[in-house]
Amino acid sequence: MRLFFGLEVHAPWPDQLPHGRLLAPEMRHITLAFLGEIDETSLLPHLNTVPNLPKKLGWSGHFTSVDFFPHRHPNVVAWCMEWRVEQKSLLDYQQQLSSYVKELGFTLKEGHSFKPHVTLCRSPFKENEWRQAFQPLPFYTGALHLYRSLGHSTYEPIWTRPVHPPFIEVEHTADIAFQIYGSNSEELFRNAQLALAFKAPSLLEEPDPPFPINTWESTIKGLNWQIGELDQKEGTPFKAVSYHGNIETKDGLLTWEMIVDV
Repeated sequence: MRLFFGLEVHAPWPDQLPHGRLLAPEMRHITLAFLGEIDETSLLPHLNTVPNLPKKLGWSGHFTSVDFFPHRHPNVVAWCMEWRVEQKSLLDYQQQLSSYVKELGFTLKEGHSFKPHVTLCRSPFKENEWRQAFQPLPFYTGALHLYRSLGHSTYEPIWTRPVHPPFIEVEHTADIAFQIYGSNSEELFRNAQLALAFKAPSLLEEPDPPFPINTWESTIKGLNWQIGELDQKEGTPFKAVSYHGNIETKDGLLTWEMIVDV
C-alpha cells in the first residue's frame, strides 16, 4: 500500500478549473514524507511517537505560481507556495519527520529538495490553460495525516494529528463573522488578515500598517487601514472591521470574534 505523511491544505479554491484529472478539494495536500509501497501494519504501532508539530495553528501563505512536474515530461499540475512568517519551522519539521521515518527503518522516496506545493491535476491537461487559470490565492494548512493512496487521485487518512485552524467563519445575522486564533497579538492580526483574504485575496498584497500592532484596538485599526488601502485600488466586499468583542484566552491561544461590516 502506498503511504505518505501530508498536511491538508485549505484555500478559497476556484469553482472552475481547466480540464484534467482534478483532485477534489478535500484531497489537496502538501506531501511531507513519501514512504511508497509498504505494509502499513509495520508503521501503525509507531504512530504514537510521531514528532509533534511545532505550533498549534496551521501554517499559512499564498500561492505564487503554477508549475508542472516532472519538468521534462509533465504529468502533474501544481501550485507553488510562499509562506508568511513561519517557513523555517515548516522546513525544520519536514526534516524532523523524514529523519524519524528513516530511524524506524523505512526508506523515503527522495531525489529533490523539499519544495512545498499542492497538486491540483494530473494528465492529460493543457499547460497554457493552467497558466492562464492560476490565481495567487491564500491558504492555510490543516491536520497532519498518514495517507493511504487508493488510486485515481484519491487518498484516505488512516491516522491523523489534528491542527487548530487559524480562523473559523461563523454565522452572523447581517454581517460576516470569524473566530480568529493566535498565539500572540501579531499572529492574531495575521490570521484575521488571512480570514479576510479568503473573501478578498488581494488583501495579502497590502503592506503592513505604518504603526505597531500590539493591542486589540491596533489590530482592528490595522485591518481597517489595509481594507481602506485596497478599497482605493480595486474595491473590497467589506466596509470595515467592527470594534466588537474582546480578546480571550482559550486552550493556550488568544481568540477573538471578528465582525466585519459589509
